[in-house]
Amino acid sequence: MTLSGAQIEAFEETGIAYPIRGLDPDAARALVPAQRDLESRLRSGWNLPQYPKVHLVSRWVYDLVTRPSITGAVASLLGPDILCWSSTFFAKPPCDPGYVGWHQDATYWGLEPVEQVVTVWLGLTESTPANGCMQYVPGSHRHGLRPHSQRLDDANLLQSGQYAELVEGRDTVADCVLDPGEFSIHHARILHGSRPNASDRPRIGLSVAYVAANVRQTSGPDSATLVRGRDHGNFRLESAPDADVSPVAVSAWLDALEYPSGIGRSAKRAAAMG
Repeated sequence: MTLSGAQIEAFEETGIAYPIRGLDPDAARALVPAQRDLESRLRSGWNLPQYPKVHLVSRWVYDLVTRPSITGAVASLLGPDILCWSSTFFAKPPCDPGYVGWHQDATYWGLEPVEQVVTVWLGLTESTPANGCMQYVPGSHRHGLRPHSQRLDDANLLQSGQYAELVEGRDTVADCVLDPGEFSIHHARILHGSRPNASDRPRIGLSVAYVAANVRQTSGPDSATLVRGRDHGNFRLESAPDADVSPVAVSAWLDALEYPSGIGRSAKRAAAMG
C-alpha cells in the first residue's frame, strides 16, 4: 500500500497523515487479548515503565511492524529502504489516569536526519477523544524543537517523562481519531500527546518508529530491524523472534535494550533487570 498524493500533502503540511487502513477491524480487535497476555508476561519478569522493542520478543508484533500495508505507506515518505527503530504499546484501561505528556519524538532520540524519521500509531481498539486518543498541533513539525522538561509522575506513560508546554493562542490542538486497524503516520518533530481515558472502554495502540536506512544514530552504536528494502550499515541488525517470549527472543531483546533504541545503559535498566 502506498499513500495517495493527498495524504502525502497532508503529512507535509500538518506533520501527520491519517486514517490509513493497516488491517481489518476484526483482526485488530482479535489482537487485544494477545496484547494483554504479552504485557502481563513482560511485567511478571521485568519492572519497566514501558516495554520498547516489543517486536523482538513477540512474533505477532513483529508481523505487524513488517506488514506491507504499513511499511508500504511509510515507504511513500521515507523511500524503499526502511528499518524499525523501536516499537511500544500504549494501553489505557477504562477510566485510567494515564496520559502522554506533550512532546516531540525527536527530542531525545539522537537520529539524523530527523526528516527521515516517522512514527506509526496503529490502533487495536478505537481511539477517540473520550478514551484518550492522540492529539497533535498541526504544522508544529515545521518550527523546530521546543524546550522539554521532565515530569516523572506515575500517570505519564512516557518512559522519560518528557513534557513540552503549549503556547496559548498559537497552538491549536486536533484529535487523531482512529478505528480499530487504522493507523496514523507522524513526523518526528510534531508536537503531540494524549489525555487520560475517561471512558468505560480501553484504548490500545502500537507505536512504531521507522527510519530510512541512511539515518544515523548520533548517540553511539544502535540497533534496528530491517523491514523493507536493503540495509545501509548504520545499525546493528536485529533478528525476528522465533516465538513469543521464548528464551532466545528474550535474550536478544535484553541485548537490544542496551542501545539508545531500547532504554540504554542506565540505572533504570539495572533496576529493572535486578
